[in-house]
Amino acid sequence: MMARLDFALVNDLVEAFPGGKWKRLDGTRLQCAERANGSSRTWKELEHVKERGGNYAFLFPKVLFAQDREIQLDGPAGAKLPFRFTASDFETIDGLVVAYVGKAANLHQRFQWHFSAANINTGAQVQYGLVKSGVSPDREAAIRLMLEQAVIVYLELHGDENVANRDLLELKLCARFGPPFNIKAER
Repeated sequence: MMARLDFALVNDLVEAFPGGKWKRLDGTRLQCAERANGSSRTWKELEHVKERGGNYAFLFPKVLFAQDREIQLDGPAGAKLPFRFTASDFETIDGLVVAYVGKAANLHQRFQWHFSAANINTGAQVQYGLVKSGVSPDREAAIRLMLEQAVIVYLELHGDENVANRDLLELKLCARFGPPFNIKAER
């Protein structure tokens, strides 16, 4: 199937965020059950998005970002660039800050990555953001905080035909909310 860009769909989804077709899951509802090998977790609450593509966002209580926070960004030629932010810099939704927006070809797998201490790629970007900004002392504490206080908003937008829609939707949500953990290094 051919990927197609549906501007009307993407615009409608951005306008409806975090309501409409978007689903909401509080981190506290994620019942993590260790698998026999202990290396990964499963979540019954998210079985329906196994091998399903879509978009998602992590929202946190505004109070976590009430004081100035700073993240060191990797700049050109190895330079470190301070990025400062506070909750007042961002649009909030019901007292929540949109801290990270993502897309995935497999939402279930991506959520597993976000909650894995073993993962060191972009799947752990929320953990790294919480640590680098000083909200959490380490990644394990960041995972606990995510389970206790994060609100995950997600939308199934599956299939090869939606690859472009998922990409544009992520960009438009980033442009609207400016999530601090999406701010990355320059290359």
